[in-house]
Amino acid sequence: MFEQLVSKLPVGIGIVDEAFNVVYLNDFFLDRLPHELRKDYKEQPVTELFKGQGKFLKRRLKSVFVLQHPSFSYWEQRPHIFPFKSSRPITGEETQMYQNMEIIPIKDNTSDRKLACIFLQDVTAQASYFRAQQKLSQALKKEHAEQRKLIRKLDTAQSQLIQAEKMASTGQLAAGIAHEINNPIGFVTANLDTLSQYASHLLAICDGVESQITHFTEEMQEQMQSLFESNHYALLKDDITELIDESSEGLSRVRDIVENLKNFSLETADGYQNIEVCSVAKQLITLISAQYAKPVYKFECAKEKLEVIGDPGTLKQALMNVMINAAQAIEDKGFIKLSIIENDNDIAFKILDSGCGIAEQNLKRIFEPFFTTKPEGQGQGLGLSVAYTAIEKHQGKVSISSKEGKGTVVQITIPKSPPQSSSTDNSEPATEAFSK
Repeated sequence: MFEQLVSKLPVGIGIVDEAFNVVYLNDFFLDRLPHELRKDYKEQPVTELFKGQGKFLKRRLKSVFVLQHPSFSYWEQRPHIFPFKSSRPITGEETQMYQNMEIIPIKDNTSDRKLACIFLQDVTAQASYFRAQQKLSQALKKEHAEQRKLIRKLDTAQSQLIQAEKMASTGQLAAGIAHEINNPIGFVTANLDTLSQYASHLLAICDGVESQITHFTEEMQEQMQSLFESNHYALLKDDITELIDESSEGLSRVRDIVENLKNFSLETADGYQNIEVCSVAKQLITLISAQYAKPVYKFECAKEKLEVIGDPGTLKQALMNVMINAAQAIEDKGFIKLSIIENDNDIAFKILDSGCGIAEQNLKRIFEPFFTTKPEGQGQGLGLSVAYTAIEKHQGKVSISSKEGKGTVVQITIPKSPPQSSSTDNSEPATEAFSK
């Protein structure tokens, strides 16, 4: 009765002796053996009955006999130990069986020989479900990764929009402040002109008195001479005119900077329009040199005037961000050269600096939003990202080449004609090694 029960169990049960010969197989095993082996399976080596996995079975059985401890093999590690098929209960479809195997050491009650019992469980349904869940999980992970990527892009776009709006607001504020600064500059300049005339008259009076001093009494001459000497008239006469001239020159420079700031920041129209790029470049150099005075600034363009059609605000912002980066890369002495090159269908802005350069490992990341090599608090890593987005808007290209300790060249190329559509390709900014 017990043997009948074991033979009908829906799991594989086989008994093997120390010589790896099969002592017993239940129906689960027998039904899946070839017909010619079903009658004479006893005393056959298990390695002959199941040649495909004979070496693996022999190693596992040997460890059980030696150690007298169970051995386990799960389908994740070795899914198909025995070449059996598994039938689906509803569809009847046959697939290769996924199996869990456990080998347990036992003893023969009638003799002292050691035996091993092989338990084989068909886990095809569970494995198929697990595999389906794995595929679903991978699909969900992929979808989540794409969603995270999209969220990062949206965050980047939002940050750039905020930055652009901030820049636009700052530009309007700067233009307003520049207009207000013009008023005090105007009356200070006027007062300085009047002061110059007053100083001229006073010096003329003093010179007249000095020329007539010989006609005074001896006591009066001594008093006048003492008055001139005690007030350092000779030094005052030589220095006052030069001081007033230097002050006038300084006011002129302030007036020029303010005027450039107002012209650079304030746009009279939205959208694409004619941009006189040489004028924009000169204004930009004037503004940046006022803040970053260490570099020597050079400008080069074959024409006096050169126009393109584009969005002035975003183009100016892109050029300013690149120029500021170049200025910040120069710690002591150096130069920045801005060249404008006209081609048949486009205009190229070439910004060359002799600064510290960019490390090769950072060269491919410089256009990434929030990537910066500056100390904390000195940069948000949005300058070049905003510049790249602005040039993409113009359907232009940005290329950069640099060598650490030598310098950097950034070239911005935009078409002369307005872009036909706002769509841009997804090409990456060009980067390459640079050597001088």
